[in-house]
Amino acid sequence: MAKKKEKNSAKEDPPPTTDATPEYDNSAENNTPESYSASGDFIVDFNEVCKRSELMPICVQSRTLPPATTGPEAPSGPTTYTTREKFSFFRPKIEVDFDEESKASIKSMFIRGWMVEASLLNVLLYSVTPALNTINLWKCGISDNTFHHLRAVIMKAQVKNVNLDSNPDCPGLLHLLVAEDSPITHLSLRSNKIQAEQMILFGKNLTGNKTLSYLSLYNNNIGDDGLGYLVEGLRMNRSVLTLNVGHNRITSKGAETLSSLLTTLSLTHEEVVSRRKILSDNKSSAQAEEPPNTPSGKARDRPGSRTGSHTTLDKSKSKTSGKGAKKETKTEKSGAKDGRKSEQGGKSKDEKRKALSRAGTNLDSKTKSKTKGTAGKKNLEEKEQETPQPEVLEFQNPLLEPNEFEDDGKIVVPGNYALTSINLNNNDIDDTGIAHLLEALSFQEQRTMKRGVRGLLRLTLKNNPFDGSSKAASDLGELLTKRDPFYEHPHPEDDASNVAANT
Repeated sequence: MAKKKEKNSAKEDPPPTTDATPEYDNSAENNTPESYSASGDFIVDFNEVCKRSELMPICVQSRTLPPATTGPEAPSGPTTYTTREKFSFFRPKIEVDFDEESKASIKSMFIRGWMVEASLLNVLLYSVTPALNTINLWKCGISDNTFHHLRAVIMKAQVKNVNLDSNPDCPGLLHLLVAEDSPITHLSLRSNKIQAEQMILFGKNLTGNKTLSYLSLYNNNIGDDGLGYLVEGLRMNRSVLTLNVGHNRITSKGAETLSSLLTTLSLTHEEVVSRRKILSDNKSSAQAEEPPNTPSGKARDRPGSRTGSHTTLDKSKSKTSGKGAKKETKTEKSGAKDGRKSEQGGKSKDEKRKALSRAGTNLDSKTKSKTKGTAGKKNLEEKEQETPQPEVLEFQNPLLEPNEFEDDGKIVVPGNYALTSINLNNNDIDDTGIAHLLEALSFQEQRTMKRGVRGLLRLTLKNNPFDGSSKAASDLGELLTKRDPFYEHPHPEDDASNVAANT
């Protein structure tokens, strides 16, 4: 019995208390990706963030380009493909192009045919730098969950070129790529199974976008209705220059809608209201910048007033005119008295010239030594000024365009003349659609040349069920040939020589 009591008493005894408190270990929090500060070296940062995220690092390698076909370093073998190690194609990897200036950072990133998860995009968010210019994710299974992580990477690095071909799992969120704050200038969304319903929000966001210049929606299912929503977004957009809507089941109805965009636009009630608001704001700002008009007959002489300064100067000149004449006579007499000094000055002219030349050489040597450090900067600035910059024609706000005419009380303004290239290949456009497109281009040929704008320069219509031998098709082809910027008009002398040679 005593043994049992001892056991019970041993169990009932409380544990000894100590005054020392356990230390808190925050090493786990310091190893999180959020606490990591990027060094600028993409490979180092990528591997470190993968380690902190407990993610297996993926191979990062430089993109292999085909070898040069000309020059002394041209290989003797075939140049249409590159060879790789065995089974390297089947391993997940990230191909990058390193920046030429800072070789540690990357300017392009390519992932093809591998599932990209949110964890990998989160790693890229903490390792990319603003030097990143291109993201190409072909067939990477981008879903609604991973799309927001991808957009965060694009917004952080201000990526300009984005290619999301063959990612059909997030068509309802693609409109976020063309929002007003989007930095993307080149966007490719081919083979994403985009329907007409997804183009409603896409067109609305495209209205306020001012950065996108190239848009490819090739091989989708937008149809005539989706093209109509896209045209609504392009009504007030003047940044998109190239549009690719080939293989989208577009018929002559869609071609008619597109041709109306290229000619004239009748403003809606909301657009008229916003136009009046813009005009009133411009007038108020112009009036605020103008100086206040002083009432006539009440101008006073003030230090800043022009009228007062002119009157006081005239009065002072009239008063001091007599005194000035007396002073001139005095100076002439003093010059006559000091004739000896003037002769001495004439004798020493050669000595003065030699002294000035010596001083000039000394100044040149000093300035050369001072400008050695700034010579490189000046040369760089001169080179930047000498390099020809492309001339970009800036369009004003479409709502402020001058009226073409008024139709039943509606204000009609010029259409979208900023589009220079449209791809309509592999659609269902017949002769009726060709007639509408010919009418639109003929209208631009007459109107745009007066404004100094060329308008549409390239239109492709391959694999469409229209009669290529019809008059409308031939006229359209001739008109497009003349509007081609690389087209050279035949000289009359060459035509005369050809006629003489044939006779």
